[in-house]
Amino acid sequence: MYDFKFDPIKAYLESTQGMILQQEKELNEKYHAWNKEHSNNPEMPDAFDIYEMEIMNSSEFPNILNQSIYLTIYSTFENEFFKLCEWCQKAESLKIGPKDINGQGYIGQCRKYITNVLDVSLDSLNAEWTEIKKYQLIRNSIAHNNGIIKSPKNDILTFIENSNGISFDTEKSQVKMESIDFLKTLIDKLTNFLSETAERIIKEKNAST
Repeated sequence: MYDFKFDPIKAYLESTQGMILQQEKELNEKYHAWNKEHSNNPEMPDAFDIYEMEIMNSSEFPNILNQSIYLTIYSTFENEFFKLCEWCQKAESLKIGPKDINGQGYIGQCRKYITNVLDVSLDSLNAEWTEIKKYQLIRNSIAHNNGIIKSPKNDILTFIENSNGISFDTEKSQVKMESIDFLKTLIDKLTNFLSETAERIIKEKNAST
């Protein structure tokens, strides 16, 4: 139901991945070409000295791009969750909307609106919600603190450790997104949650009529 909303992001992910791989290939070729040509001349600097800045920048590109795309994915999820609640408000002719609900951010407002105002149980999605809250914590660390999570709890550290494409630098207390694998998994989990939430609403509303 929600896959098409994220399809452009998935296409962009694959495009940026290709760009990064091509850039790494070109840099690697320049590096080895320099060493091959000048390795026998002790007066010439080695390849790392020549391309140090490019190497350093290239190593950071995946994290920079992946973090920016992560924020876009999460923002799209927030927007679609909120729109689902607004659609329900209109369909039920309710005066109270999701904006009128106190909660922890947009997604907290939306979940509270569905359970408290629409009176739809989301208990069957509690495990998914717990995981989404971890994604929210990572999102907030990227958006507000350059990926730094101060005094991280064991559950978030375990979550990161067990996830592909993301790591946690314990010295800097900072999240690093190493590949698009984590982002693709994120999209799958968020679209599934939105679809299953919509199905729960439809099922319970149909049962009450």
